[in-house]
Amino acid sequence: MSMAANVMYARMTGWIYLLLAVAGLFDRHLFYVLTLPVLTTLIYLMIGLSSLTAAHKASAIGLMIYNLVLGSALVLWGIAGTMHPEWFVPAPLPLDNALHLLTGVWAFYGLLSVAWKRSRSAKAKQEDAN
Repeated sequence: MSMAANVMYARMTGWIYLLLAVAGLFDRHLFYVLTLPVLTTLIYLMIGLSSLTAAHKASAIGLMIYNLVLGSALVLWGIAGTMHPEWFVPAPLPLDNALHLLTGVWAFYGLLSVAWKRSRSAKAKQEDAN
């Protein structure tokens, strides 16, 4: 369950950001709901390719660490874009920040499912011992 959740997150995030990077090559304002300047497009391309590579080649621990780092970075990027839009040129639109926050928080699903599974198995073992 947890490995599948981590692989699914990395794969889906990879495709989302890779498609946004390709769209950013052709249009800087995607339907006027996302801003895609050149630097953001390059970052999205790196996120997309690294996520797809991690989903395909990384071990379970490596994938968990990758998801933790990427999720934390995306959450921080979303919070910074919401709290201090003047730090970014051009200023991010609300959907930009929502995308970063949602994909960042989603990264913790796989990590929390591992913790949940371990705590449930520990409780079951403890109950069996009693």
